[in-house]
Amino acid sequence: MSKIGERRERLPLRFPFGKAVENLRSTCLSREDYDPATLFVWGQMMALGVLRILQAVEERFGAEGQEVCRRAINDLGRGIFLEMASGVEIPAHLSDIEVASLMTSWINEVLYASIEEAFIKNEDKAGFHICYCPHQDVYRPFDCRVQRYFVEGTMQAARELWGDKGNFDAFFRYSIPQGRDTCLFEMKRREGEADRWRQYSEELQHRALERVKRKKREKK
Repeated sequence: MSKIGERRERLPLRFPFGKAVENLRSTCLSREDYDPATLFVWGQMMALGVLRILQAVEERFGAEGQEVCRRAINDLGRGIFLEMASGVEIPAHLSDIEVASLMTSWINEVLYASIEEAFIKNEDKAGFHICYCPHQDVYRPFDCRVQRYFVEGTMQAARELWGDKGNFDAFFRYSIPQGRDTCLFEMKRREGEADRWRQYSEELQHRALERVKRKKREKK
């Protein structure tokens, strides 16, 4: 397993919210009496807040409300990645699959505060195991779907900025909340216009609405 941050050094992106990050480091993390675990608690509260909002909007407004939430989260993910990568020159020696793999290291380690084990199979396929995710002890298996919407935005931004170097599909295989030791995701070069990640998100959206309908029937 690579040391955290080691792979990111090969692709010179930037921390998002740069000024706020520096203020955190200088004002809070430099203090001996500041417990970083409180950041974790705050982050979990905010993450569950987003999830509860999505669930409430799904129940009240159905597919239309669901899509409003999705687009809002997409836009945030896109904006954050544009802040991280706009104007960054990709090192010429990196192959397309290396760029895609290193991009996911930035997303995993920085945006998701996770520990990953990345791998590259060949010039068209790569992936990663998430060995620790901050949500793993809080989320139920189906809850992880909300995080897909952030990823959709980052993938959109990567394609806008980098063209073929960012033009990969991602596939969820299994997760820690499902009882596995890691979360496994795989990537491969995108073929045609289909967006497999978004398509699976839409399948999960449909399942969520079916759950809402079932819940309402059970209340009657």
